Amino acid sequence: MKTLVALLCTISALAGSVFPYKCISCMCRNSTTCQETETECLGDRCMVASQYYYVVGKEFKSFYKGCANETLCETKGAGIMKNAKFYFWTHCCTGELCNNQVYELPKEDPTPNGVKCPFSLCVGTLEECKTDKEINCTGSMDRCIDYRATLRIQYEKDTNYSGKGCVNNDTCRNNLDSNIGLEEIHRGYLKC
Repeated sequence: MKTLVALLCTISALAGSVFPYKCISCMCRNSTTCQETETECLGDRCMVASQYYYVVGKEFKSFYKGCANETLCETKGAGIMKNAKFYFWTHCCTGELCNNQVYELPKEDPTPNGVKCPFSLCVGTLEECKTDKEINCTGSMDRCIDYRATLRIQYEKDTNYSGKGCVNNDTCRNNLDSNIGLEEIHRGYLKC
């Protein structure tokens, strides 16, 4: 009897890893809703990602559903520079079609955390955006960032940006490479 139970457990475990699971799939740039389909994934985990960007007067909300990227599961990124803010949130779940959540972003704590960072944003250059201004960082944003890159925002012309501000650990850990509506074309510099 023990052998039969062990065999059934082994078959069940293998079935979960061999047969694909289905996840809800969609990607919408600058929208919080999109046309959903189903996709087969090799693992049993699905993912939802919500993102918000505000860059020099333009606001973008983007949304993704699909197979889980385990390195991005359960991240909550946040950052602020002069005339720029961004937030992202990812959630992974286990089981078929479990990623049925709607667009949402966790609230960022506005309480100052004691960290101060240089505060700037320069458009049109990859040179250091020097500043004598500082910002009091809040909530989970307890690291300073110096970032320079060529970005494409929502199919617009590639533009160079250079800025300094506050970010949280998840933003530094993921290196800003999980963007949906904002594409990093060339990274000039990143230091957290």
